[in-house]
Formats: sequence, C-alpha cells, structure tokens
Amino acid sequence: MKFPKTRLIKIIITISLLLSAFTSNAQLNTKVYFSPRITLGWCFYTGFTYGVDLTFGLINLKTENPEINFCLSPQYYFVNYKNSQHSLISFNLVIESDYYKIMAGMGQASTKWGFKNINHNKAFGYHVGAGLSTDSKYTPWIEAKTFILHNGYWEFYSRPYYLSADMYFRPEPYIFYEKNDGQQ
Repeated sequence: MKFPKTRLIKIIITISLLLSAFTSNAQLNTKVYFSPRITLGWCFYTGFTYGVDLTFGLINLKTENPEINFCLSPQYYFVNYKNSQHSLISFNLVIESDYYKIMAGMGQASTKWGFKNINHNKAFGYHVGAGLSTDSKYTPWIEAKTFILHNGYWEFYSRPYYLSADMYFRPEPYIFYEKNDGQQ
C-alpha cells in the first residue's frame, strides 16, 4: 500500500499546528528522563493482563501547572487467554502530564500454540490508550487501552482488537538531562 505524499504533508501540517497551539504561551525545554512502570489489569473477553511500560521523556512543555511531556514508550505485556498467553509489543508516542496520559503507536501481537508450543502466530496492529490519575503520588493510574489488529481477524481470538483496563503506580522519573531554552 502506497502512502500518498499529500496525506503525509497534511499530517505534518496538522502536527505543526497542534504543537504551535500548545507552545503559543509556553516554554519548550529539553528534559530527558526515564520512568519504568509495571502494569496489572484486565483484558475484556479474555482475562488477566500484566506487563512493563518504559517511558522515555524527551521534550517538556512548561506551562503554569501541570507541565506537559512528550515521550516515547515501548510496552511489553501479556494477555491470558484460554490456557494460552498472547504477548503484545508496541512502540508509542505519548503526551503526559501529572494528571493524564494519551498514547498512540504500532505493535505486534503474537502467540505460541500446538504440541509443545512449536507453532507461532503474529499479527500487527495499532495501539491507542489514555490514562488518568490525581496529583497524589499514592493514587494509582487507571489506563484504558486498545490494540486494534491490522488484518482484522485473529485466528485464536475471533475479535479484531484487545480492549483492556490497567492500573499502575508511576514512580518519580529518573532525570538524566534537563536544559531550559533561556526564557523565564
């Protein structure tokens, strides 16, 4: 499938306009940090989920309160399903603050099956999620996410998506580098 150049130009213009709207009266800074998270949850129609979310913050948008961070986040989690386990790996672009998190990305679902689990199925898809919390560090984050399969049908799942609700505690991030752009 060929991606039209005009569509790519429209996407770039839309992202530029959104960033300029966010940064119109804000201060853009470089803030590189790392924040690991262990998630527990429930995938609807299947069962228990657990996994790891590694968030790498790259750009920090200073506003009054809260500050907004633009991040990259690889996620690796497992979904239990009828005596088997599906693994979901995704790479996401994330916008997060102290109160909310929005992410979108792409990934792969895979499972092993058959005698001694020697057979292997894979499907690619889109990963979208949103999370909410309060300003207290003792309040867990509640996150809803979906993994939509690109080919629409998964042989062992009979649904074109995974829909789950997860919970995690976000620790204080490990800040590696922080630089302001000189404005106060």
